[in-house]
Amino acid sequence: MTRVLPSPTELQWAFDEANKEAVGVAPGWFRAWPTAGEKWSVVNVRGATQIIVNHSREDDRHPNSWTVRALFGSHAVELRVGPYDTKEEATLVAQAVLSVAYAEIPR
Repeated sequence: MTRVLPSPTELQWAFDEANKEAVGVAPGWFRAWPTAGEKWSVVNVRGATQIIVNHSREDDRHPNSWTVRALFGSHAVELRVGPYDTKEEATLVAQAVLSVAYAEIPR
């Protein structure tokens, strides 16, 4: 099986997507979609147990799309990136989110 690596343009796009929703207060914080009556929400993906790509057919906001979610134990939080038309796009952004979250801050 041959694996095709993303192009530099695709990588830059994924990092741009991840950086759009990163919150600059501290490393690892990203905007997330609020639940219930919340007006806004942020999560620190450094504390997540997993970052997953989810097919969101069941979600009325963006049916038949792919989203990036952070898992905190059994609780899933959808990050405010996307939705994406393909699993590959969402996966690339999920990897960029992790890279941005764990990037060292230059001093």
